[in-house]
Amino acid sequence: MELKNFCTCLGLTDEAEHLLKNHWEKILQAWNGRVPEFVSEEYIRKYLPFLRIPDDEKEILIRARQVIEQCSGNEAYSLYMFMLHHAAFVLKIKSTGTFKTAVWGENEGIASLIAALSSAPLILENCRKNGIPEHYAADALQWIGGTVAIYKLSHNNIPGHTLGQLYAIGQHVSGELYRIGRFEYLIHRLPEWMPLIFRNADGVFAVLAAPGMKFDANGLVVLDHEFVTSFIEEDGDLITGIPCSPDGLARVNERLTIDRREFKPVCSPWDIVPSIHIPGGLPMRWEDALASMKEAKEFFKKYLKREVPMFICGSWILNPALEKFAPHGNMARFRRETFNLPMIRWGTEGRDGMFFVFGRRDVDPTGIAPVNSIQKVLQEIFKSEGTLRTGAMFVLSSDLDKLGNMYYRTACRVL
Repeated sequence: MELKNFCTCLGLTDEAEHLLKNHWEKILQAWNGRVPEFVSEEYIRKYLPFLRIPDDEKEILIRARQVIEQCSGNEAYSLYMFMLHHAAFVLKIKSTGTFKTAVWGENEGIASLIAALSSAPLILENCRKNGIPEHYAADALQWIGGTVAIYKLSHNNIPGHTLGQLYAIGQHVSGELYRIGRFEYLIHRLPEWMPLIFRNADGVFAVLAAPGMKFDANGLVVLDHEFVTSFIEEDGDLITGIPCSPDGLARVNERLTIDRREFKPVCSPWDIVPSIHIPGGLPMRWEDALASMKEAKEFFKKYLKREVPMFICGSWILNPALEKFAPHGNMARFRRETFNLPMIRWGTEGRDGMFFVFGRRDVDPTGIAPVNSIQKVLQEIFKSEGTLRTGAMFVLSSDLDKLGNMYYRTACRVL
């Protein structure tokens, strides 16, 4: 089938056609011309329990049968489902949301969910070939169940999966992302937004904001109208920048100079520094968070043969305002138990975290009728501050045994 005809039949945009243009021949060569194996009730029944959403299984199966029926005898629809699988999990195309189509009607999210489930054998195979117990693959698939809950929030309680989230599942397929206990861990080196973190022999931290970040007079990251922009200056062994406090604020009126002969980086350029992703669908008790990090430290050492110097996280869950508006909640506790950091803003709308809490981010959050406590909290924050933020944190793996005795960020000694 020609790409132009395919896009016309599915009602795909010019952007989608352009994205597929360089991959089209590979997709056609890999397709066997039939309805994909994963677009079948037998396949869906086999892997649906891994999502751990028993209350939604019956409706998902009813709607999945409708998608299966639409694919039966329809070459374009069958090819579309195969294309989603191949694009996300073989070609590793990140912009899967570009392939949005209206042909499934209100079952749009079900078609996307079926494509998400097609990752299951690949995730299982990644664990097998790396000698990793298969329960880690099963735990990874549970994340898809969390996306169903998010999808329902903005689709009249109809279950489904948001097409743009397929790329994240592909990271499990490729072995870049692992679910370990309560959290997921993405394998990479230090990202550019991370501050420069040093520690001396006495255990004192020196943390300098990453260069180019915009801060207001209170030390919060802003999108524009900054009070100061961070910088790093080097003079031999001396490094100067804007220091950061363990509460995640930049000390914008100060300049700190450290000597590299005394203060050493907490990790090396070749170290892997996993970032924590926080799947939805479950409470985030501190005990579970700490157990996850401890298990992850041993997981990377045992199965991937890598020592992990620290864990980091950048998330809306670390919004500094949560300590004010929900001080006794699990999210505020997580902030207090970690060394907080300034974090870049996602997008330009000041809607950080809205998608995960409301299922959408294209409207004023205060205009949505809240259905749970976290929605109410974010609405209160937005009413008060006019924006929703992202925060960040780190914890050294060597300090994990110290956590829980007292708040880590309070116990840390900092220049």
